[in-house]
Amino acid sequence: MLLAATRVRSWEGLLLCLPGGLSVFFLLSGQLAAGLVLAAVVILLAVSRAQIPELNIAGGYARARAFLLLGRWIALYLIFAVVIWLFILMHEQHWTRDPHGTVAFWSLLGFSLFLARELYRVAEQANAWLLGSDMEREVARELDPLRAEGWLITHDIRKDRGGNVDHFLTGPNGAFAIETKRGRPRVSDRGQAISNAIWAKRKFGLPFVTAILCVGTDPPAAPEQHGPVWVLGREQLLEFLHHTTDRGRPAAT
Repeated sequence: MLLAATRVRSWEGLLLCLPGGLSVFFLLSGQLAAGLVLAAVVILLAVSRAQIPELNIAGGYARARAFLLLGRWIALYLIFAVVIWLFILMHEQHWTRDPHGTVAFWSLLGFSLFLARELYRVAEQANAWLLGSDMEREVARELDPLRAEGWLITHDIRKDRGGNVDHFLTGPNGAFAIETKRGRPRVSDRGQAISNAIWAKRKFGLPFVTAILCVGTDPPAAPEQHGPVWVLGREQLLEFLHHTTDRGRPAAT
């Protein structure tokens, strides 16, 4: 499923076949270092050029981003493994007894520290996207029963100029754009929720769309309005949608 969530243009895939085949040749011929490094380069190029199609699956975009970051992490780890092997080779052959070997050692040490930092950073990013995807799917499970009540619900809508709207729904009480975040509410997250609501209003020609920020960590005890955006927890969503219009006023009962 994750592989289906990303794609590379056919001409780019064909271009990657040559270095990919060459890396296999190196590995089979026993040139492990060259084969692993070239394979890592192919993976890095593939994940950097991969596109995420619009599937309208809750958490689909975030999960695909996590998958691409995982591919980058694997490529960096392969290079890191080659660097460790070179350190072992340097030690066994006493490279540091020669001035050129000493320069190579310190250069490789600096490169290895950079790689270690990148490995940690990419792993953190992948984990954040994966947790965000889980949050989107949890919110989708809360929202989907509203379909039986006549609500129209779409998940993971790609915006024209990048980014996506996690959940967009229209129903008896109006239209709502929901941005989900696993962590605590931040000012930047509220801004993103407002931007999504404005985009949805213009895109679908609606008179008004309410911006909602649904957070998974430290949600307010009751829905709170911060300017044009409402901040609330996942458990508060259904009650809020049932009892609030798209302009933030109580719904008629």
